[in-house]
Amino acid sequence: MSIAGDALPLRPLSIGEIFDRTVTLYVRYFGLFTLIMLVVVLPLTVASYFSTYGSGAYQQVLQQATHPSSTPSPVVLSRLLQFEGILMLVLLLQLLLLPFANAATASAVADLYRAKRPTWRQSYAAALRRWPAILGAEFMTIVIMGAAIFAGAFAFGAVFAAGIFVVRGSTLAIIAFGVVMAVFFIAWLLALALCVFAMGFAFISIVVEDAAVFPAISSGFARIFNRGELGRAVLVFLALIAISIGLYIVLGIAAALAQGLTHSLVLYGIVTAPISILSSTFTALLFAVYYFDVRVRREGLDMQTQLDRLE
Repeated sequence: MSIAGDALPLRPLSIGEIFDRTVTLYVRYFGLFTLIMLVVVLPLTVASYFSTYGSGAYQQVLQQATHPSSTPSPVVLSRLLQFEGILMLVLLLQLLLLPFANAATASAVADLYRAKRPTWRQSYAAALRRWPAILGAEFMTIVIMGAAIFAGAFAFGAVFAAGIFVVRGSTLAIIAFGVVMAVFFIAWLLALALCVFAMGFAFISIVVEDAAVFPAISSGFARIFNRGELGRAVLVFLALIAISIGLYIVLGIAAALAQGLTHSLVLYGIVTAPISILSSTFTALLFAVYYFDVRVRREGLDMQTQLDRLE
């Protein structure tokens, strides 16, 4: 349905405006974006609870396995490992399905930029039409992130091992070396975070630009890892981390109090479930808003013409 005149303005945004627009979209279209995320998160959350925490057998196994005055039997340990295996399976399914929810969120944001009223069905239809490319990008994400983690860990270990022999016997050299290693480690974590941003852009471009897997990944890294955008991307990431930490601290304390006072995992699950939904939805929205900002700022495209291709 057209809502001409209410289209979001396509213009370069400051970092504060990026977060302001994200919050504004989330509040204004809370039901739409929450429902998009709930389609993926809610069934997996319910499945994980009833398959493990909601099971009376799990409660007995966990109590016996953690009781300080008793030694768990091999049967108890095997059942506990079985329950944990189910949780791991649910987590893997969530990692597999979340990119579709993120892509559907980006499709809805694109509709808003086109002065259209999105629905969750239309948004998911746009994402599911590109399911082979999204699955291909998920596989490449595992490969790229795995390689980045391995390469960074290997370099960190090699520098650390070599530095031990260089700085031994000198207190000042040891302190300087410790500072250098801390900076190296922080830079490595930031590089990994920026790779996540680039891959997030790749998933969005698959849906919004109808891009193939490798062009989408290439454009994602080109849009983040360049002189003009790298610093902004770091600041956006740090701001997102600060907001996420604050959200988890507040809701985590509330969940711990609820569980501690009632000793009920049901209430604990009810309180903690919004953490995942709020955080996931806000992050997906932020990625979409930031994606459009980068395209307007970096490429100088007539974005409205580009978005009209989605018709």
